[in-house]
Amino acid sequence: MLPVVTLLEEAAFHGQPFDIGTVFVHSANPTGAATVVQALTRWNYRVRRATA
Repeated sequence: MLPVVTLLEEAAFHGQPFDIGTVFVHSANPTGAATVVQALTRWNYRVRRATA
């Protein structure tokens, strides 16, 4: 999961963010999910935490 987040962050850092719509984060690890949501939100990606 984190390699994808890194790729998205790097693209945004270089001024070429991916146009991907909404990212739904689904994880059994609440801390990990919060980290992903925080990182992507920082780069203005639309992110939602999916809950089961």
